[in-house]
Amino acid sequence: MQELKTRILARLSFAALALAVLAGALVGGAYIGAQADPVDNPKSNNEAGTDQKLPQARRTAYVDFLSLLKKDQPLARKQIEIAEDVDLTMAEIEKRWGEVIKAQDEIKRTRNPDSRDYRKAMETQLDAARRMFEEKLDYEQRSLEDLRNFGITRFRDLRNLATDEARKRGYNEVLNIVREFKDVAAQEDSFQALQQQLLISPVLFYEESHDITEAVQAAADKLWGSNITMVSYADGKGGVSYTAKDGAEAVKRNADGEIEIRLGQQGRFGIQVLEKGEPAQGAAAEVRWNKRGLDTGELSEKGEYKSPAEFPVAGDTFTVTVRSKKDPTVSEEVTIRLLDKDGNRMPPKDK
Repeated sequence: MQELKTRILARLSFAALALAVLAGALVGGAYIGAQADPVDNPKSNNEAGTDQKLPQARRTAYVDFLSLLKKDQPLARKQIEIAEDVDLTMAEIEKRWGEVIKAQDEIKRTRNPDSRDYRKAMETQLDAARRMFEEKLDYEQRSLEDLRNFGITRFRDLRNLATDEARKRGYNEVLNIVREFKDVAAQEDSFQALQQQLLISPVLFYEESHDITEAVQAAADKLWGSNITMVSYADGKGGVSYTAKDGAEAVKRNADGEIEIRLGQQGRFGIQVLEKGEPAQGAAAEVRWNKRGLDTGELSEKGEYKSPAEFPVAGDTFTVTVRSKKDPTVSEEVTIRLLDKDGNRMPPKDK
């Protein structure tokens, strides 16, 4: 399941999304480039033979649109929301069809391989596996399409904002630039990456004084930015806390910054959420909890946790993540180390 989530997150990553969004927006005519009829050297009134007002000469501003998309808070939040929804839905699909597959396994176990019942169970099992794969693939594709459509909407919102900021400064044209080549593709030396860069931005030289990227970013932060933060762990304080059931105080972390929890223990995780530097209230303070790792106990979205009765086969440590509901880009993580009921660590496995 974790491998599936990692693959999906990679497909929903910014690099893949940005290229898809930019390509779709460019094809759809949403590019932020030049005015409809730019004039570099307009003719004089006498040459034109008319008293009509002449077009203005180009006054060009430059914006690194890739960086604006990368830092766009609404897009980042949507990306995380869709990835988490895909993760939960994939788990539900696997569980539902897994029960069918397991039932057919039980039938096959009690039947002769040459019997009709065995062959029927095999057929049903293969059909269930196929339908599970198709359902997962269909949901993943629809999720990617939803994210791409939202990305194009954000592209247009940012384009309009860039237009407004350019006009305030007396510009009548905005061209896209790529200030950091590494933001286009991870393989900086690949010819394909160069092609992608030139597709997104054909500008090879510009005067930095006309780069208004930072001004547009500041305006975007003011409109769509988040004031939500979480108190991080430092010097034994802050970060994710854990209080055992009937416990008076939160459990202190060990020297490695891990929270130690005994097998079979119940408790609750907590985190201090801030809004504009002050303790958040109401919906702004709401968070969602989840964990990674098989057979590591039960954790509710509200942070209530019951550890397993036995050590997991995969090991005695796992990760707990808390994420803001209002701004899913804000999160904190902590490593949990399970101890036996006497407070001892998991014994080393025999080699």
